[in-house]
Amino acid sequence: MKQKRTVLIISYIFPPIGGGGVPRPLKMAKYLGNFGWDVHVLTADPTYHATLDPTLLTQLPDDVQIHRAKELSAMLRKPPVSAAKPQGGIAVTPPPAPARPSMLSQVKQNVFSLLKKVKPYMLIPDDQILWYPDAVKVGREVLRQHKIDAIFSTSGPVTNHLIAQKLASEFGCKWIADFRDPWTQNMHTSGIPWRERLEERMEAQVMLQADAITTVTATFAENFRKKYSSQIKRIELIYNGFDRADFQGLEPSRTASDKFHAVYAGILYQKRNPRLLLRAIKELIDEGLVDRRDLLLSFAGVFDYPGYTENQDCVNELGLDDIVNVIGNLPHKEALRLMKSGDVLLLIGDVSPDAGAYIPGKLYEYMGMGKLTLALNMPGEATEIIQRFGLGEVADPSDKDAIKQAYLRLYQQWKAKQGAADVASKAGDQGISEGLEQQQFASESATSSAQNDRAREEADFFERVKLYERREQAGQLARLMDELLEGKQVKDE
Repeated sequence: MKQKRTVLIISYIFPPIGGGGVPRPLKMAKYLGNFGWDVHVLTADPTYHATLDPTLLTQLPDDVQIHRAKELSAMLRKPPVSAAKPQGGIAVTPPPAPARPSMLSQVKQNVFSLLKKVKPYMLIPDDQILWYPDAVKVGREVLRQHKIDAIFSTSGPVTNHLIAQKLASEFGCKWIADFRDPWTQNMHTSGIPWRERLEERMEAQVMLQADAITTVTATFAENFRKKYSSQIKRIELIYNGFDRADFQGLEPSRTASDKFHAVYAGILYQKRNPRLLLRAIKELIDEGLVDRRDLLLSFAGVFDYPGYTENQDCVNELGLDDIVNVIGNLPHKEALRLMKSGDVLLLIGDVSPDAGAYIPGKLYEYMGMGKLTLALNMPGEATEIIQRFGLGEVADPSDKDAIKQAYLRLYQQWKAKQGAADVASKAGDQGISEGLEQQQFASESATSSAQNDRAREEADFFERVKLYERREQAGQLARLMDELLEGKQVKDE
């Protein structure tokens, strides 16, 4: 039997901190033990983070060891009131006290306002560089006390890679740098020329020193190859994905059988917003093509960033308050239950021209959920996956007419099913006693046959999408680390 090896996962965000980037390091930590790897995690102290979901920690095996490092910028802030006792993963902020702010608090507010303006020029490559000093210190302690065979750093933030780079060079570990998003080729950049040149040099050093690069889309991998072909030793594609265990025994959070329920769970911002969708739906209502009494849209997560109200203003302007339900942050399990309750799951992408290179992580959760998707996405790998596996409808996020038609098709499918269900219900109510037993037997046989067909279809579907299962991806990473330690040379994939 092969002796177990040990990996140090470096990820600034990790439970109980919640967020979209958490599932990849969490699921790697959960499943790597199945492939002969013990797991240590180096992550940030969660005390000063507002959105916490402690329930995520219950997914980890008992032998996963977590080491937490403090962040200088976080220590300058007050801990959120709910941090000590998070309520279901949602940070609860009490109403502001009526007392006049002290001179100290006013000075502090002015200082932070100034820092916010200058930080793009000081905090490079990202805000989390202030985590670097203590993370390196704690990381050194971990590597001295434990036999670490490999380091797996996953970004963002890309500061994770700088920490791994330092530790790998000092201790001689094999190092895999994992990019959930591009670094200098990202669609969101600083726009500061000298900073971008500096970050390119930093990125080139990471590419040169890492023993392998992993990333989550074929487009990202190809772009890395083109830019850093002489620096990269090996690059592999390990997709994001879904964990089937997350959906076992999952009950919907609400029953809305009489509503065409569309659900979005995630963060919305300026370049990723639902306003054109809302306008499309309003036009469909006004044109009499959909009945507003049938409609419900639920948004969990960040609907408007603090200080912004454009999305809520749009809801108010269009008079859609009765059909739009803004829920706020939810623990991951509750967000999944909300999705389970939906008839259609919304995938709202950025409108940037290069947004098609990205595959939103929630697409894989939607895949695992087995629900139809309405994807407002630029053409690219995400839309190809949706079309290849028949996951739903796709529309250009900047084309209102295309959005209208995609939403209408899904609504009409739902309406047809509702009509068929109503007919079946009425037929049952009007059943005649004569031959009732035979009718009941035939009905039960048909139901059993339909269930068997669905089970076969589901098994076939999950076999086809096996590549996108989290456990499978942990196995890919384990094999890569084994090969690096054994000195195997494997061509780029």
